[in-house]
Amino acid sequence: MKIPGYTIIDTIGTGGMATVYKGIQDSLKRKVAIKVIHKKLANQPAVLEQFARESYIIAQLTHPHIIHVIDKGLLGDKTPYFIMEYLQGQDLAQLIQQGGFEVNKKIELLIQICKALSYAHKNGVIHRDIKPANIFIDQENHAHVLDFGIAQFCDSQTTQDTEDILMGTLAYMSPEQQSGSVNITLLSDIYSLGVLMYVLFTGQKPVGNFTSPSDLAAGIKPLLDNLILDCLKNDPLDRPSSADKVKDTLLQLLSGTHLKPEQKELAEEGISSLKNRFALLDVFKEEKHSAIYLYENKKDHSLLIIKKRPVWSKGFNETNLLKPLSHKHIAKIYGTSKNARYYIIVMQYLNGGSLQDRLIVATPWDNALRIVREICLGLAFTHQNDIVHGNLRPSNILFDENGIIKLSDFGLDDHYQDGPEKNWYKLQSEEKTKRTDIFSVGVILYQLLTGTLPRWKNKKIAPTESFEQLPKQLKSLVNSMVKWTPIARKATMNQVLEEIDVLLEYHIQLCMEEAKTQQWENQQAIEKALEEQRKAKLKQIKRWLLIGSGFIALISIGIFYQDILSLFNQEVINEQL
Repeated sequence: MKIPGYTIIDTIGTGGMATVYKGIQDSLKRKVAIKVIHKKLANQPAVLEQFARESYIIAQLTHPHIIHVIDKGLLGDKTPYFIMEYLQGQDLAQLIQQGGFEVNKKIELLIQICKALSYAHKNGVIHRDIKPANIFIDQENHAHVLDFGIAQFCDSQTTQDTEDILMGTLAYMSPEQQSGSVNITLLSDIYSLGVLMYVLFTGQKPVGNFTSPSDLAAGIKPLLDNLILDCLKNDPLDRPSSADKVKDTLLQLLSGTHLKPEQKELAEEGISSLKNRFALLDVFKEEKHSAIYLYENKKDHSLLIIKKRPVWSKGFNETNLLKPLSHKHIAKIYGTSKNARYYIIVMQYLNGGSLQDRLIVATPWDNALRIVREICLGLAFTHQNDIVHGNLRPSNILFDENGIIKLSDFGLDDHYQDGPEKNWYKLQSEEKTKRTDIFSVGVILYQLLTGTLPRWKNKKIAPTESFEQLPKQLKSLVNSMVKWTPIARKATMNQVLEEIDVLLEYHIQLCMEEAKTQQWENQQAIEKALEEQRKAKLKQIKRWLLIGSGFIALISIGIFYQDILSLFNQEVINEQL
């Protein structure tokens, strides 16, 4: 077996679905893992079709707790393969067999797994095969989820051979997954995660009328016990609604014990007065310009975000203006404070992630417009209150657990013009105004529609195939929002909203016309089928009539023959007399 650009060194292992090899990427001289799907699966057209459709998305999954796919392709005999980063360590199945894991360490690893699942689910990728053998723990005790989406190439309804392979992890499958792949949702992964947690804490698999984990192992608190049992509910709607929900519960169980002392010290610096009311659960972000922490309200156990920024940085005034206001699409501000070094923002915790997490591939244009419409509604409200965002980008467009958009980080410093975090959503020399926000929304809309940031040519969006295929009115809206001269753009968010509503109405009309066309085509197909049935019945009737006529003719000939024979016999009798 040869793969251009790679040298295979050794076999790492073989499973029911694929063989993994250790290799070298020739161009960079770095170690890689090469996963080759078994030939008996590669011979199935459905598997190859799925591979071509899904592998691009999987390769785009970039997350610290998901093993990164570097490349993919087909061997000479059409067998699919993946090139992945090479990790050193052990899988979770091996570590469970060895034992010795502390409860808190297990919870830490589960939090990392939940973060990986959450990121993938937000991008529409379901794992389908969560189990200890697919969780790799590296030498720094970081969890990496393997085979994200690769199990989708081995659909349980493809062939009998494929079903036999998937039976190897039947114990981790949700009831709906066992009944057929068409029923699988992200909640199926939550069930598998529940099985994994049960095994991790008890060493046993939950089979039949299984007992609670706390009855089998010491040190399992009621909150953890109930979480595992909820994940294992037969009805998907009875399970936690997302991996983020599971993660948040696990963070409450840890109560910040996984954090390093220096992290806690830095988090509490400048907010010591809040220690009696709130408990630090996690550090979301710590960098030069800001820090973001997850806290728990000790009184009612609700979760909230505390942001800490240097006192000289911008955004404090805008935050104070937003504090007394309330809007469906604006993240709620609970309070602010300021000292000689920092200013603090206490705000609503939103566990649905950011828009940045959902930009792997292009979004259908009607869905993109609905997302942007919610963004514009939030900005129209703040503009009416003379508050300009000025730094809008996908990372500060957040979602709540119900998928509702909430805008945050109003008025923050424009410190993204250089380096890897360059701000593509604002022109560098432009003063922040309401039209600046319109430009930002236009770039975000373009990114949603095409899956890429715009390329500029002579201060206009350079034509691309994906953009040119969009409706003319939609292209016109985007172009009008991203004019380099502010005065040439739409003047207000309400004007943008009016055009969005017109386009969404246009989409509804298109759908109705398509539905009518489909209905007409279905009716034509039904009438054609009925006509074919009528013709078939007529043909059958004619055949039976022909057969009947033949029988009648034969009977008539028989009667005639019988009459002749009788006459002949009578003549013989008369002659004898």
